[in-house]
Amino acid sequence: MAGEMRAHEEQVVQALRACAAKEGILFNVLVTIVEVGGSIGLFQLAQMWGANDVTSYLAGSIAPVIGGLMVWARARKFSGASAAIFAFTALSAGVAFIGSTSPKMLLYKDCAATAVIGLVFWISCLIARKPLAFYMAQRYGTNGSREAMALFDALWDRSRDFRTCLYRISYLWAVLFVVQAAGTAAIIYVSRYSDGYDYDQILPWAAIALGVAGSLVLGQRLTRIVPAEALPL
Repeated sequence: MAGEMRAHEEQVVQALRACAAKEGILFNVLVTIVEVGGSIGLFQLAQMWGANDVTSYLAGSIAPVIGGLMVWARARKFSGASAAIFAFTALSAGVAFIGSTSPKMLLYKDCAATAVIGLVFWISCLIARKPLAFYMAQRYGTNGSREAMALFDALWDRSRDFRTCLYRISYLWAVLFVVQAAGTAAIIYVSRYSDGYDYDQILPWAAIALGVAGSLVLGQRLTRIVPAEALPL
């Protein structure tokens, strides 16, 4: 039975090799540029057109939504990663209208939303069928096609080591987002609003870069089972 499961696992991995992340790297880079650069660009453009700080902040929130729609258009599937991005955008926009709407308070609320996302990574390990890191890896660890996402699901079902690795990665991301939120809030406190906004857009992606590096390190243990180039991490 164990040998049969191993054979099925290797078949899935071989299929994933044809849908490797490098095949879709330009698309993922483009989406990231739209989500990050678009947020800052729309904010600055709204400011140039005379919009107030609250309106400019909400204008910048449009870019992550566009990025999510780009992923859906490619895979014809509303992925878990896109759902997470939509949820973060909706949460950030929603808290903008709760309580004080002073410029810096909006950024503090954004930090709070980031911390909540970190908690979601942690909670997903406790109560969800799959940790949130699975959906992020599914998006950025493949070429983003519908077939690749289905193969990723199959590998989850068939590899215990793969599941264990993604749980550990989820805990890593939980810590990174909470720490990043606290650090960004401290920077906002000592900065002008416009500078604080830029940090608020950039630092989460710095945390993501650390998360990716840490995820790759944790993923190295899987190379004991299958070749590294065949893994979707």
